[in-house]
Amino acid sequence: MLTIVSWNIQYGKGVDGHIDLSRIAREILIDGFPDLICLQEVSRNYPATDNGSDQVAELEKFFPEYESFFGASHDRSGGFNGGRRQFGNLVLTRHSPIQVLHHLLPSPADPKVKFMSRQTTELVIPTSSGAFRMMNTHLEFFSEKQQLSQVQRIRELHEEACIQYNEPGLDLPNTPFERVDRPEKMVICGDFNFTQDSVSYQRMTTPFPDKVPNLFDAWNVVNPDGNRSPTCGVFDHKQWKNGPHCRDYFFLSENFLQQIQ
Repeated sequence: MLTIVSWNIQYGKGVDGHIDLSRIAREILIDGFPDLICLQEVSRNYPATDNGSDQVAELEKFFPEYESFFGASHDRSGGFNGGRRQFGNLVLTRHSPIQVLHHLLPSPADPKVKFMSRQTTELVIPTSSGAFRMMNTHLEFFSEKQQLSQVQRIRELHEEACIQYNEPGLDLPNTPFERVDRPEKMVICGDFNFTQDSVSYQRMTTPFPDKVPNLFDAWNVVNPDGNRSPTCGVFDHKQWKNGPHCRDYFFLSENFLQQIQ
């Protein structure tokens, strides 16, 4: 069985105000070594965050058995000791990916809100039962307009990959034009920053055209009659005044449903 952990670590900052990546690592490994670890809000070289540390490098030390793939949602000058300021999502994996793609998500103008760039990282992961696409993402919180645009782009990426898989292009092995299949089977996880009653959630699970596997909320597949476990507001009541609720999800392609536990 393949195990996947998803966590918005908020650059390691706890409800006590302390930034400590070591306790993040301890919690992740408390039940053993997951096959894939998908983290959101990882910081690199920001002077005002964790003393300007490169959190990707720090996390790599805590997880030496894993390969790491960082997707920067932005890349800016002015970092600690002349480094680049970066913020984004990190995937740690024990299964070396066949291919990794980083997709910048759209942020259409919304002048009344603050926002930051968002992205999703896509890995083609080989397994004994065939390869699948693993995507890690973090969507906009303050702008519904941008969030809906990002949901739409994720859906477009899924549709694009499925159509490419069924209508492959020419293959030139051992060149940049070598064809690497992006399988129809897909798992996307992360901090989506929406609730189940939102327009964004409904759009995420809207049926696709024929021949494109639909996306399903993994929790509903495994627990069709059970109450959903909250993913935020459980301990941090200052930030989340409305209490415990869910904003983090796993969505699966329809052809993956029989393999989830």
